[in-house]
Amino acid sequence: MNRLKGLDLYSLRLLLTLLMLSGISVSVGISSWLSTRDSTHQIEELFDAQMLQTAKILELFYQNEADLSRPSLGPQILHVPDSQVSTFAEKADALKLAYEHKLAFQIWSEAGQAIVLSDNIGRQPITELVQGYHKKVFEGELWHVFSFFSTKNRVWIVTAQQDDVRQELVSQIMHNAVVVPLIVVPLTLIIVSLLFYILFRPLKAFERELIQRTPNDLTPLTMPLPKELVPVRRALNQYITSIARFIARERRFSADAAHELKTPLSVIKLHQHGLETLVGDDPQLRIHLAAIDAGVVHMSHTVEQLLVLARVDSIDELNVQSHALLPMVEDALNQLMPQITDYQWDINIDSDFYVKCDRFYLLLVLKNIIENACKYSPIESEIQLSASSVAAGVEICISDQGQGMTPEQIASATERFYRVNENEGVGAGLGLSICHHIIELHQGRLQLQPRQQGGLTVSIFLPQ
Repeated sequence: MNRLKGLDLYSLRLLLTLLMLSGISVSVGISSWLSTRDSTHQIEELFDAQMLQTAKILELFYQNEADLSRPSLGPQILHVPDSQVSTFAEKADALKLAYEHKLAFQIWSEAGQAIVLSDNIGRQPITELVQGYHKKVFEGELWHVFSFFSTKNRVWIVTAQQDDVRQELVSQIMHNAVVVPLIVVPLTLIIVSLLFYILFRPLKAFERELIQRTPNDLTPLTMPLPKELVPVRRALNQYITSIARFIARERRFSADAAHELKTPLSVIKLHQHGLETLVGDDPQLRIHLAAIDAGVVHMSHTVEQLLVLARVDSIDELNVQSHALLPMVEDALNQLMPQITDYQWDINIDSDFYVKCDRFYLLLVLKNIIENACKYSPIESEIQLSASSVAAGVEICISDQGQGMTPEQIASATERFYRVNENEGVGAGLGLSICHHIIELHQGRLQLQPRQQGGLTVSIFLPQ
């Protein structure tokens, strides 16, 4: 049982949503990481190739003129203005290109003399004149450097690039890899939630139909459902059909048993009267006859209740009309004579108070409840009957000063064959069950509430 309660704690819709979002998040995360890693590698290769290409272009356009190789003339300086542009997002004009100040080159003679320099990297070799790629820190900035020896012109060509050029591109790629999932995942959550809402609507409609069904509605379910829910509907219909057959068999047995018992009880009652004339005044025999009489009365009451139950169960349609309530209450009291003579009655019902009901069956309910109030209340106690208009209907209350009922007993009171005290031997436990069923057929409610001053209040709500 505890395991079943645990299974009810999670939502299938929520679980599917979380699984889908987890899968999407993991996929996007792995894809973003791989994309960033591959892009970083490709950016490194691209810029390294660019540095190599720049070195070869410088070699192509370099003229090994004698005056450039003379130390007395000094190196030729290329001025690189600082465009004050630090990121790709900032704009630069045609003469001050973005990132120009982060690119540099040097040309050195084979003897180590400076021939051509860009002034944004100083007049000293930025790296050892060793062919290949290097990383050097110059004035606090990390530079990627490529050294290339031109065998044609017998000079060293050095190209350099600040590291933040590459890092910004990597950062932009990583930023896009993070920002896009932050937009995609919530959007996916909204779309998935909307899709699940649409897909689960038949299930919610199925739930509503089951909840709105009355206990007496045992017709098969016919609402259209997705193919996945058709087996559930089929299983429920089989279950409903089985219950309907069982209830029909039970009702048939109760009705047949009640009819079969009427004749033997009449015979017993007849012979009991015959014995009363034969035994005379013998006290011992009178005790046995009294016991027979009590048993016959009890059995006759049970049979009558069973017959009423069979009749109520077979009701197809009520004859609901507007009736004055006070005459019905008076009829119920008159039919219960002389049981009611030992009690005080407080009837607070206006003569012009009307209710919409089937008079025969509501009278049956009033008789049962009033009889119970007399049965479980002390002699000379007060029994109150009142009626009032409430929202969308009327409420009839019958209050006694008897022993009352506990919340546990109230919860089971309308079950068939339930008796508050099994050892009393009074009643068959069918009266409140019959009343509850009749009031339900009226689309009303039957409620039992213990009174603070002792006793019980039975409230009948009938829609108007």
